[in-house]
Amino acid sequence: MNAGVGVARAREELFAAHLLGTTGFAAQTVALAYRAALAAAEAALLELGRPPGPEPAAVVAAFLRHVVAERGLDPEAGRLLRSLHNRAELAHDDGAVPTEEGPSAIKDASLVVDTVEAWLTHSDFVAIARSAPKAPRAAPKPRPPRKRR
Repeated sequence: MNAGVGVARAREELFAAHLLGTTGFAAQTVALAYRAALAAAEAALLELGRPPGPEPAAVVAAFLRHVVAERGLDPEAGRLLRSLHNRAELAHDDGAVPTEEGPSAIKDASLVVDTVEAWLTHSDFVAIARSAPKAPRAAPKPRPPRKRR
């Protein structure tokens, strides 16, 4: 999966979450919103050549380490992904999720997806700039011979 496919999948998950949210399925809305943010996080990790682990918690940890801490993505996106992870775990455990939690999860997941997509777009430009041919550097000057004592 490339980054574009991952972000497109994240957008589809957000759309599905919105549909569920409008019909009162708050727990499912939170789960799909989290899945959308997780898909974006996976896309970012794959772009860095770091395949995400199989467990969602491992993906969140790797995203926080490799994308947020090492690559400078907005820490708010990392905080929101961790928050969505926790809310999805709670929704999965008991299923009792307040109705107003659905739109909040969609908003948070949208911010994560938007931030990751902007970062991926920016990183493409950085990669292009780095791969552009550079002017040859002048040969280093030879060193004078060492003096013997």
